[in-house]
Amino acid sequence: MSDYVLILEDSKTQAQIVGGLFEKCGLVADYAHDIDSARKKLKQKGYSLIILDVFVGEDNTLDHLPKLRKLAPNTPVAIMTAGRRNQPLAASQALNQARRAKVDFLLPKPFILEDIRQVVEEASYIRQHKRQFVKVLIIDDDTTTRMIYRNYLENEGFFISESATVEEALGRLDITRVDLVLTDLVMEGIGGLAGIRIISSTWPDVPIIAMTGYIQDGDTLQSAVQKGAAMALAKPFGREELLEAVHKCLPTPEESTTYFL
Repeated sequence: MSDYVLILEDSKTQAQIVGGLFEKCGLVADYAHDIDSARKKLKQKGYSLIILDVFVGEDNTLDHLPKLRKLAPNTPVAIMTAGRRNQPLAASQALNQARRAKVDFLLPKPFILEDIRQVVEEASYIRQHKRQFVKVLIIDDDTTTRMIYRNYLENEGFFISESATVEEALGRLDITRVDLVLTDLVMEGIGGLAGIRIISSTWPDVPIIAMTGYIQDGDTLQSAVQKGAAMALAKPFGREELLEAVHKCLPTPEESTTYFL
């Protein structure tokens, strides 16, 4: 049985280009060029993935997303965006709007096959687990540290994404669907403190755990909390300390309004 992707894009040429990339990743592309035709197709057929351009004609597709989701409640949704790949820090408004709409992925233009493949693979994971998982984003410039924390959390059933810098994290395709952020404070780029300020102001419902080994003056971790971190941990710390912090910061399924669906 074929897996279908529905692409809502008013440019037929652009739609065919995007569809061709998804077909290289094993999906069969189907097209809609306006909101009404997208609704009709969703009523007629089940889709593994929905790809939406932000603006179709005079319509903002995010305004129509709740109705589209009612027709395909368990189907992951990706929004195509322009100008985000090289300017992730300038896109907080778009990111916030996409998160409020519960979009699963942002797919920045120009499209590359690696991005499409990642979206297809993670969309399959979402469907298989029926959204019953918690996603943790780890931001740390040390590869070994990320691997250790990933192993701790994956062994407890968390789904993990990781990035080496805040800028890289904000450019991730799946940045709109994160339940908790674990970030180092001292790293290349804008660093963890600025990252906490951006993430907490853009998504105030996403708890952030700050971590650092640089605490000579005793104020670094306190500064992280003041800028929006829910908790702060001094490195090194072990598995039990990390898990205790994560569980303290996460909402219960009854309290959550995001991904405990």
